[in-house]
Amino acid sequence: MLENISQLKAVDKQWLDQIVQEITAPAVQLESLWREPYPEYGSAGLKVATLLNPTGEQENFDYRDCRNPQVTPLLQKLPALQKFLLEGKLDVMGSRLLRLDPGTFLHEHRDFVYLEPVPRYRLHLPLITNDQAFITSPGLNVHFERGYLWKLNPKQTVHSACNFGSAPRIHLMLDCYVNDTLAAMLKEQFLDERNKHILPPFTAAIKAQLMQEAKNLLAESTRGNASLVTAAEELLLKTFCLYDLRAAGPGLTTYDLLFELFDSPVFAERTSYWKERLLEVYPPLDPVKKEEGELALQR
Repeated sequence: MLENISQLKAVDKQWLDQIVQEITAPAVQLESLWREPYPEYGSAGLKVATLLNPTGEQENFDYRDCRNPQVTPLLQKLPALQKFLLEGKLDVMGSRLLRLDPGTFLHEHRDFVYLEPVPRYRLHLPLITNDQAFITSPGLNVHFERGYLWKLNPKQTVHSACNFGSAPRIHLMLDCYVNDTLAAMLKEQFLDERNKHILPPFTAAIKAQLMQEAKNLLAESTRGNASLVTAAEELLLKTFCLYDLRAAGPGLTTYDLLFELFDSPVFAERTSYWKERLLEVYPPLDPVKKEEGELALQR
């Protein structure tokens, strides 16, 4: 488990409070800067504000290797956070604030898949959170507790993020190449058991109920309400954050559930779209899922 998700070190909570005061100060106008640049990768409510990126432009959400990230106008207004990012002895590729509004979840995915194959990790520093906000890996929700710097290996592990609490969750995210500073932290990494929440099994009965609900939404959508197709998809995509899908069959993914849902020529376009997404998450070159990906394309 530590290979994929871990706590790297404790962080001074008074300093975290200072950062929160900075980002919520009226002069910063953070509310006007939130954007939703990746709507295809989750439900509505995933919001991003960039801090370090390849050009320093506030609206640049480009995601690529970068050895010399530039400061955005937002970060220029945040001196304590800027000092941490620029003087923290980490080799930062890029950084942003990530907000999950209540009820928001991401589809199961991996990151860094198409980037340069060099050692790197995604670090999270929870700023505002609640005990119903999680990072999900197969069969397990982990609450990224405030007061710690966290590590995620987003290429190695298929994962998601969700906020089922009643208030927004805001993390500082840093994508970092491994240098001596990060390597030293990795040697001391740990994961408190209190932050681990094992997901209940995805039983045949649960699957049957959800599949029927999704099919009912699709039936309504053919009467002219296209938004119900999205609602049906999200009903199944959300299961990754709620259940251990492995209980219903080895290698089962939410994309497999969608293929079963769209078992009709009427929805051939959606099936094709989600097959492309499946291969993005589980590329054929990945030996763990190569066979599953090929079988899915044959369905």
